[in-house]
Amino acid sequence: MTTLVIFHDVEDGRLWAGAWKQGPGSRHEMFARIGVTARCFRDPDNPDSTGLMLEVPDMERFRAFMSSEEAKKAMEEDRLKPATMRMLVEFVP
Repeated sequence: MTTLVIFHDVEDGRLWAGAWKQGPGSRHEMFARIGVTARCFRDPDNPDSTGLMLEVPDMERFRAFMSSEEAKKAMEEDRLKPATMRMLVEFVP
């Protein structure tokens, strides 16, 4: 299992957060289809600054999914600013 921390800005933090509410059609459900679990974060002073902590069982599958039309559409719908995205991968020194 690989742990990722992803930071990004969005145009509307409330809209982005709404996409992560549990239930049918949520981003949790979308990631669960590839075995990924997510924890969501927002800066309390700037709710358009967001992040995720992901548990990813298969990085190749995750990378392929993130390049898919489904993922790109979700990012557009959530008004994510792709140029701001940074991904950190946990490592054990």
